[in-house]
Amino acid sequence: MIATVTNYGDSLGIQFPKTLWENVHISENDNVEIHIIDNGIMIKRQKCRKHCTTKERIASFCDKTIENVIQNQLSEMDWGKPQGKEIW
Repeated sequence: MIATVTNYGDSLGIQFPKTLWENVHISENDNVEIHIIDNGIMIKRQKCRKHCTTKERIASFCDKTIENVIQNQLSEMDWGKPQGKEIW
């Protein structure tokens, strides 16, 4: 297959036929990984992540168990020392 690189605003792009995407099981709005390999480009569908509830996402972000997050819902979080010119 030969395709032409086209200008899309400030970017370059290539249009691939829908049948090509269907053959590799990639569809609209899928996340893909793009790798540069041996002066070429490899596009690969991103592995699906396990669905997480909001509580599980918060627990993961806070590095705490879900029970600790629920128990300490109203407590303040320590974000560490100021990194810039923040005024506290």
